[in-house]
Amino acid sequence: MTVEIHYNVYGCFRDPRSDIDLAKAAVDAGFEGIWIGDHFLPWIDSRPYSHHAASWLGSLLSEVPEVPVGTSVTCPIVRYRPPLVAQAFATLDNMHPGRVNLGVGVGEALNEVHFADGDWPDWDARARMLVEAIDVAKRLWNEDGYVDYDGDYFQYEGIKLYTEPMSDIPVHWAGWGPKSVRLAGRFADHLLTVAPADRIESQIVPAFEDAMDAAGRDIESADVTTEFTANVGDPDVLVAEIREKGEYLPVDTELNNPDPRSIQRVADRRLDDRSDAELVAEYNITDDPDDIVAALEDLEAAGVSRVLVGSKCGDPYETIEAFGEHIIPHFA
Repeated sequence: MTVEIHYNVYGCFRDPRSDIDLAKAAVDAGFEGIWIGDHFLPWIDSRPYSHHAASWLGSLLSEVPEVPVGTSVTCPIVRYRPPLVAQAFATLDNMHPGRVNLGVGVGEALNEVHFADGDWPDWDARARMLVEAIDVAKRLWNEDGYVDYDGDYFQYEGIKLYTEPMSDIPVHWAGWGPKSVRLAGRFADHLLTVAPADRIESQIVPAFEDAMDAAGRDIESADVTTEFTANVGDPDVLVAEIREKGEYLPVDTELNNPDPRSIQRVADRRLDDRSDAELVAEYNITDDPDDIVAALEDLEAAGVSRVLVGSKCGDPYETIEAFGEHIIPHFA
């Protein structure tokens, strides 16, 4: 199976209209789908935008025909409520059947803690909430009558989607650690991750497959998707831009930090400690598209079936052009 190459606009670097135009250019260049992040606040204060994902996708689906779209990822348990997420994506699918994907995750403080009732739940509690949220959504999408739901975290009596989806809506669970990946294999349709190829091959894919097998589910029908940053241009110029903008995500320590201004200060300190060569490697910065081909081949060999490509520096149209002319044809 050849790896699918989709484009991620991120939804935080440009205004919403410009991201529609960028998505159109990506599709014209041969990208097979369009995805967007789902944030209330941007990860770091230097990022100037944060679109509402569902409303943006509604515009995108009307303007860019045929290709699938999705979120990477939506947290349906705190800022949103599960039935409202189910309703939003059912409405999108009703208008554009078979094109809508819902990526889900347990969330982070940045986007969710401002909307939490009481204390911010720990990861284990949020994972259990996410399992219930998926169950609520799937019941609303698939059952004809009114739904009663009595979970540990969510309780509903007599709810129903009158605007129903026209097709099955795939749910992609965002997982990085072993517990999360196993839950993806048990409760979601597909896995979405961000990790190096060697870790995907040695840890993530085996854990996902084992969980699917234990649940009596068909691994052949499941996708493993990963996000992939690619930035084509002069490495010296792009590294200087990253440093000037403070474009760095310290997610290993800041998942419980609700303030992008504070996260930005951490990012700036981290950038001071990173060499130019490290930034080139971390951001896949190159002026040679063959470097990206090699990286995608490694991901494909590791078991990845789809990559969501996005650019965090430089001219994204230059990167899209390199994909259209050189990289995508290599995988056709």
